[in-house]
Order: sequence, then structure tokens, then C-alpha cells
Amino acid sequence: MIKTGLDQTYWSCMQMNYLQLSNELKKKKLHSLYLLYGNEGFFIKDVVDRIVDLALPTEEHDFNYSIYDMKETPVDAAVEEAETLPFFGEKRVILLKNSYFLTGSKRKEDVEHDVTKLEKYAEQPLSQTILIVTVNNEKLDERKKVVKKLKKQAVVMEASPFKEENMKEWLDDFIKETDVNITQNAKSRFIQLAGRDMNNLVSESQKLALFAAGGKEVNEDVVDTMIARTLEDNIFDLVDHVVNRRREKAFRVYFDLLKQNEEPIKILNLLARQFRIILHVLRLKQKGYSRQKMASKLKLHPYAVKIAEGQSAHFNERTLAGILSDLADADYAIKTGKIDKSLCLELNISKLVK
Repeated sequence: MIKTGLDQTYWSCMQMNYLQLSNELKKKKLHSLYLLYGNEGFFIKDVVDRIVDLALPTEEHDFNYSIYDMKETPVDAAVEEAETLPFFGEKRVILLKNSYFLTGSKRKEDVEHDVTKLEKYAEQPLSQTILIVTVNNEKLDERKKVVKKLKKQAVVMEASPFKEENMKEWLDDFIKETDVNITQNAKSRFIQLAGRDMNNLVSESQKLALFAAGGKEVNEDVVDTMIARTLEDNIFDLVDHVVNRRREKAFRVYFDLLKQNEEPIKILNLLARQFRIILHVLRLKQKGYSRQKMASKLKLHPYAVKIAEGQSAHFNERTLAGILSDLADADYAIKTGKIDKSLCLELNISKLVK
């Protein structure tokens, strides 16, 4: 048998999250069969790229790395290649992407998949092959035999968005690896601004690493200056200044938004949306919902729920209902031309911070 360096000792499902699997790959541990699924495409792509780079020298990518799109190619054709020995090398990597036959999706497939071939292969995969099965879908159809077989035999990673604690763990690892000198407050601010999705978190982290080269300290001011801000980020700040009665800072954010040519009506709608979120969070918290359950129910990032939860401490339901009523009246007044839109929004902000 050709020595491959693959770990063939498990033969029972190894369920891992992204951070756990990343640590395995850092230790250069490889397995013969992977099942990667979920909505966070960054995690899936990153793991696939790292497996390929770890398993194959760059010069072998062209002839020992094959990608099969399951929307275009029958799975049995990919399995046939997985069963063949590598070409002038020790290992072969086969990627099966868009494996929607593993889900309950009703989408019409252009090809017929003989999944029994994949089921049989999963029972005893070739030691010289690394087969990676991926699908960007939140759930698999657990009733299907092929899913049960893969989940029993493969290393399985569910690529779901990070919780706040996972994001902090990832950032701590990045800081350690890149030797970034950053304050605790700056770390929290960075996650607040950059933690919308992993692609953004990674790209913004790399910017911080470039700035910090040579030992420069990253503080909150550096984060605020360097991290790309969205309109939603500025609305978060505006509401935070409002609830803490920081009048000058609230108006500074508002006038900065006007200078950026943001429409007052859009700012008003986002302001109302944030107060609506605060109201929902307040009600759910009173019912005993955890932060994670609130995030799931409201379809929000956990960090957004954390911010709203902190802001909700300044209000009761009656006050929030009154604020939303006032903002709805302002929206109507602007749209019916009863008042200048900028003046209307300015008056409402003044009322909120008094």
C-alpha cells in the first residue's frame, strides 16, 4: 500500500465545527472523506483550499485535483475517478460541489445520480484519495441512506455563521498568528464593525495586520478609522448615542451621514428598524429567550442582538412604542410633503436625546 499520511483510524462520524477542523488542518491531519455543508460558504471554501494545499504539491493540482459540479455531472462518474490511483503522485483530491441530492431540495436536476455508488465508496474509501462532498445548504435530508452513510463515515463540518464567542476565538487566533498589538476595547469594536460575515472579517483583519506591522498599537480610534463602515453601522452608533443621551455625538453622526449623501428618509427607516429590534428583543428577553434564540427568531446576527439587548435596558415597552409611533408620523409627514425631510429627522433626533 502506498503511504499517504491519511488518518484511517476513525470510521465513525467526526462532527466538527470550522474552528476544530481548522486546528486539525494546522496539525496536518487529513482524512479520506469529508462532508461539508451549510450556509457559510467562506468556511467551506477555506477548508477545501487548505485540504488541497496540504494534500498536494502545487505542481500536482492540474492532474491530481478534480472538481465535479453535481448539477452537471453524475455522482457515479466522480466516484469512479475517486476509485483510481493518483497520477504521478501519492494522493488525489476529488471535490463534489453543489451536492444538492443530499438535501430535501425540490430543485430540478439536469442529471441522474446513482447515489448507491457513493454509499458503497463511503464504506471503504481509497486510502490514496481524499473525497470532499460539499453543499451550500443549511440542512441535509437525514432520512436519505446516502446522508446517513456519509455522516457515519466522514469528517462532517456544518458551516453555520459564527456565534459571538466563536468570532472572538477566531480573532484571538488571528492576533496570535500575526502578532497584532490590539487593545481589548478595540477588539470589541472591531467585531462590532467587521463581524457581518467571514469574508469581511478576514479582509478587515488583514488590513489591521498590515497597520500593526512593526508593533503599532491598534486602539478604538484606529479601528474606527480603518474599518469600512456601512450605513447600518452608523445607525447603530446613532441609536447608541441617542439612548445614552449623547446629543452632540448623535448629531455628529447624523450630519456625517448627510454629508455622505444618505437620504434622510432612509436614515429614518433604519432608525425605526433599530428601535423595532430593541422592542422585539425586550419582549423576547422578558419571555426568557437566550441571546442565540433571539438571534435565530429575529434572523439577526448575535452581535446585533447583544447591542439591542444593551440598549433595551434604557426603555420600557410603552416608551419604545411611543418612539416608533413618532417615527411613523415623521415618515408620513415627509412622504406627504408636510415638512422638509432633513428638518423633520433633525427634530425627531432632538426629541429622542432630550
